[in-house]
Amino acid sequence: MLSHGLPSCGGKWATGPQKTQWGTMPKNEATAIQLDHASNWTSENRTLAPLEQAYNFILEGILSGELSPGMRIPTEAIAERLGISRMPVRDALRRLEGDGAITIFANRGAMVAEYSRHEVVQLIEMRAVLEGLGARFALANFGAREMDELLHLKSRMDRAEGDLAQWIVHHDAFHNYITSLSARPLLTNQTKKIRLMLRPYFRRHHQFHQELDIPGYEHQKIIDVLAAADPDVVEQEARNHAMANVSKVANLLDG
Repeated sequence: MLSHGLPSCGGKWATGPQKTQWGTMPKNEATAIQLDHASNWTSENRTLAPLEQAYNFILEGILSGELSPGMRIPTEAIAERLGISRMPVRDALRRLEGDGAITIFANRGAMVAEYSRHEVVQLIEMRAVLEGLGARFALANFGAREMDELLHLKSRMDRAEGDLAQWIVHHDAFHNYITSLSARPLLTNQTKKIRLMLRPYFRRHHQFHQELDIPGYEHQKIIDVLAAADPDVVEQEARNHAMANVSKVANLLDG
């Protein structure tokens, strides 16, 4: 089940220590993250509607790893930092709750969604089945142009190996592109949602194990089976790829 404790505000959103399943962040480190994030918020972002600003600001914190599972997200602090009212921030939080990225508690605020070991395993299993099915259906729409695009996405992953944040972005784009070729929007949206819910846990796995491609389950292997165009093999390879590191990801939640 989801953890229903509501920790105090932490990370870039506050200057006090924050204790979550990821450990306790000291006050000085939290302050540094806050300043780093503010400097990266571009003028282009500020041209967006207030709702989109708030949504992107919070989502960026989650995807970058600056906001970890269990961290509280204060509406007033975000509104003040972005120079907007609290209403669009609340709307953004509700939207992120629908994405599975945060949990909102009545009269107590919101925090980054925190999933148990069993829930993380279930999410990975669901993703494996859906992405396997998506890859199978993608074959009907997979030709030379699609192969070129997939190779391009793979090359972007390779070039970003020294930058984990960028590698994860390109990694997700690689898998989302394959699923999008299934021409099944509901399936595609669901896999994107699950991938977002799992992002903090896979990020922690990549950081801890220093492992991107898993031997025997490399992304090139997915490209190769798509080129061979056997539906059964494609679906099984996509499933195997998604399940390859499930134990390592889940085991990090035991300690």
